[in-house]
Amino acid sequence: MTNSQTAPTPISSTRFNAPVIALMCLAVVTLLRLWYATKLGLLPDETYYWLWSKHLAASYTDKGPVIAWLIAAGTSVFGDTPFGIRWIGVLLNAATGWQIFRLARRLYGDRTALWCLLVAMVIPLFTVGSIIMTIDAPSVLCWAWAANVFWTALETGKVRHWIGLGVIIGVGFLAKFTNGVQLGCVALFLLWSPPHRKYFFSRQSIAMVIAFGLCSLPIIYWNYQVGWLQAQALHSRSGVESSFHIHPAQLFRFLTEQIGVISPLIAIGIAVAAVGLLVSRYSDTRVQFLLCQFVPLYGIFLFFSLNSAGKPNWPAPALITAMILLVVFWQDLVQRRPAWRCAVYAALSIALVMTILLHAAVFLPPIHPVINRIMRRSQGWPDYAAHIEQARTKYNANLLIANHYSQASMAQFYLPGHPTVYLPSGWHPQFKLWGDYHLAPDTRALFVLSDPMDGPNNLLLPLTQQFKSRQLVDDFWSQYKGRNMTRFQIYLLSND
Repeated sequence: MTNSQTAPTPISSTRFNAPVIALMCLAVVTLLRLWYATKLGLLPDETYYWLWSKHLAASYTDKGPVIAWLIAAGTSVFGDTPFGIRWIGVLLNAATGWQIFRLARRLYGDRTALWCLLVAMVIPLFTVGSIIMTIDAPSVLCWAWAANVFWTALETGKVRHWIGLGVIIGVGFLAKFTNGVQLGCVALFLLWSPPHRKYFFSRQSIAMVIAFGLCSLPIIYWNYQVGWLQAQALHSRSGVESSFHIHPAQLFRFLTEQIGVISPLIAIGIAVAAVGLLVSRYSDTRVQFLLCQFVPLYGIFLFFSLNSAGKPNWPAPALITAMILLVVFWQDLVQRRPAWRCAVYAALSIALVMTILLHAAVFLPPIHPVINRIMRRSQGWPDYAAHIEQARTKYNANLLIANHYSQASMAQFYLPGHPTVYLPSGWHPQFKLWGDYHLAPDTRALFVLSDPMDGPNNLLLPLTQQFKSRQLVDDFWSQYKGRNMTRFQIYLLSND
């Protein structure tokens, strides 16, 4: 940062106290999110991670351990309830908002920072994601926090800041493996920025890598114990189980889903801002820094989407600096061409309306097929569990089996007493690690089957080798406010 072009803009002196405004906004929004967290039904992933918290370990088959540790801490305070599962996640997302504000303020000043916070509060992916408890909550926080600490490390050059950077990236890696890409983002910036190239291979960068490696030891140790199960899971999730093929439809799906979860004009604006600032401010250290925290991660998922689109939330951490790039680009554009101010307001308004509709869907009748499809993942599960409990009582069942981890975890959470719900032997490596069920002459099992139109006979085949008789005892649609959600079948299996 030796020349005026790349030196960071000092925090602007304004007539308002930007940090106080930011903290007040975050406090109000966080209180609303804590309230809303009790109104929205749990998602299958949340109850699956809740199951993890009942089997604490150094890692799990397809994720690191942080999410389980956090849920265990949350439920130890507020019990096994939706609020108990979610409240820590809501606070983590508030901390993410603060980190976004801090980073933008350090780079571009108060007004830019407040606008960045506003953008973060209206993007659907962030607003809805701030209520549910998934791996994105700690992952995105660690990414934003690491970006702040990285900037500090660049300013001071002190080893302790580089160690802190490695620790934060490492903790993020324990939450979501995606965060490991941030090491590559750091390396890319050090190679790109001439004043900071001296850090690329230095005691500072070595200290960072060592700190990251130490944080990763729980995952390495756990994988060593279980035969490197995570390598198999990651290979499967990459979408290249057999061979890599280019599927334009998958790329199109990825792009349209990104537009959907970010909001159309903001998503397009981010892409335009990244290209525009790269061209117009190529040698600006701040732009280089922000691009390096954004482009590599999105580039990776864009590449893999040529073969398989993946989930729309996977590149979420990259949006931290993408939002800052967007606001900086908008400010430059509006300053040069004031008429574009209307487009900025339109982009924010569309995102806000999308966010409001998603939140209101819990309280209103069906609004739109797309919103209904999103919301139904959290709806109808108490009724689903009620059907299982009714059959369990009626037929004196002493073993519960489901055909998918989502159904198993939802049943275990919503059933009275949280009884263990298994998957068929060998169907899921994580459930296998927790132990299979044991059969006795008097075992009477209920097998819960989702999507029976996919072929119940094939799904039941492994169980027919363990049980002599099979009887369909319930065929139902789970209900939410009088509406059909998902169809299930319940079979009674026994050796009578």
